[in-house]
Order: sequence, then structure tokens, then C-alpha cells
Amino acid sequence: MYEKKNSKYSRRDLFRGFLRNVRGQSMENEPSGLDPQVFRADRLLREEKYTEAAKLYASCLEKEPDHAEAWRKLGFCRLKLNQTSGARQAFEELNRIRPGDHFAALYTGLAYAMDSNLKKAMETWKTYFNLKQPLIQREINLTLALYERGDQMEASKVVKSVQKAIEAQRQSQR
Repeated sequence: MYEKKNSKYSRRDLFRGFLRNVRGQSMENEPSGLDPQVFRADRLLREEKYTEAAKLYASCLEKEPDHAEAWRKLGFCRLKLNQTSGARQAFEELNRIRPGDHFAALYTGLAYAMDSNLKKAMETWKTYFNLKQPLIQREINLTLALYERGDQMEASKVVKSVQKAIEAQRQSQR
């Protein structure tokens, strides 16, 4: 009668994405799912225990490789641990599951900038567009404009300015 369709999106991820867009929530602070292991990982992430959280997210992904929130948070943890290559790999997986994910674009660009690869950072940030994060969007747009104008930019200063915008955006949403 009806044939089951295989989707790369789970009902949980679709519903959570809808709620996140309505609320304009920060993604790294919200729960990732119902698995007790993921609950522990989320708690460790909130406590800034990034190494332990990353291990739990990676373990979760072995069981459920299309868990978008786990990929997002694994990438975030790896970025916080300065594991930029591993962070980019996690964000690439997130983009495979959710093409055009703005969180992945923002933090992939940040990972490239942390590696002093401003060319790749700018290419990535050109795909970032999120009107619900105006402070971050403004900083990315300004950075892109200065880069395209040919201004000399230090990667470390670009990283700091984007991180500062991310923190300011977080503070404004509290």
C-alpha cells in the first residue's frame, strides 16, 4: 500500500529544527536527543568538558551516524579543543545531512581562520547567512568586505573578532 521512504532527516531533528528556528536558540546549549549517553555529553558540553563530551558524541555517532545534533556538537567540541581538522570533518558530515547548515558554515570558516587559511575561511563564510544572528552576520559581512577590498588581515585578529561577535550574540539572547 504505502512504501516507506528513507529520509536523511529524523522526525526528531525536523521538529527540533523547527522549534530552534522559531525560538532563535543557540544550538550548542540545547539537548541533542533522548539517548542517556547524549544527555551526559550535553551536560559535559555545558560544563565545558569538551574532551569527554566529544568522546560521547563520537560514540553516539557510531550507533546513529545521521544524528545531526551530535555532529554539530562534536564539531563544536573539537573546535574548542583546537582540533580544527576534526572539527571541519564533523561539520562536513553535518552539511552532508543538512546541506546549507549555517552553524556548520560559521564554525567551518572559523576553523579555517584558526589554521590561518583566510582564503578558505572567506569562501566558507560567503555561504553563511543567518538573519536570526545579526551580530554574527554583521561581523562576517564586514570581514568579507575588508578581505575582498584587499585589506591585509591577520588570521588571529579575524578569529578574535568573530569569536567576540559569537559571544555578543549569545549574551544578547539571554
